[in-house]
Amino acid sequence: MISAHDIAAAHVAVRLASKMPVLHAAKAEATIDDMLSGYEGDLQGLIQELLRGGHRLNKADFRRQMKGQIRDYAREGFRVAWEEGGGDVAEAKPDELGKIQDWTKEQQGFVNDFSDWLTAKDSDLDAVPGRVAFWVAAFLSFLNDIKTLAMGDPMGEWEYGDTEHCDTCLELNGQRHRVSWFTERGYYPRKPGAELDCGGYRCQCQVKNPKTGERLL
Repeated sequence: MISAHDIAAAHVAVRLASKMPVLHAAKAEATIDDMLSGYEGDLQGLIQELLRGGHRLNKADFRRQMKGQIRDYAREGFRVAWEEGGGDVAEAKPDELGKIQDWTKEQQGFVNDFSDWLTAKDSDLDAVPGRVAFWVAAFLSFLNDIKTLAMGDPMGEWEYGDTEHCDTCLELNGQRHRVSWFTERGYYPRKPGAELDCGGYRCQCQVKNPKTGERLL
């Protein structure tokens, strides 16, 4: 007998397939937006194969492949973001390059629990798109962090997004500091688990360049 979870999983797999973008790999001229699109699409593809069942992809293979994707996107994402920030990767310092491994290790540490949640019989699979959005938000925070690092720690200004704001964001709104001031305190808008009262999960704020309006974080 087909369980309710299996039916829900099949429906989610179909919805993910319809939303997958065309790009699944970074090109030499790729942008940060390209990296995000590829990361989201490849993750959706893995989840789709896991949820479809029929031995397309077992949980162990899902974990291995997702951790590999995180590793590969961290490496290529660093290059793309660093160059968008005006830097030369060949001149990046060891502690700057170390951010690749730091982010990779952090994100890979969440994969096993994520796969357990996807395959648990009592999981609400309607929440899958939201969970994917969290993974993508974490990648965006990493890319923006690397880009601003390559820019040489520019001045940034906290700006409200179009949402309800937590006490931390209320206090930060309009403040200007070097980007490192925000990152050292864990004030990452839109980054899941940020040191904000809202946790960063659905934060729509940004740290922008006060002169150009370009988003820095």
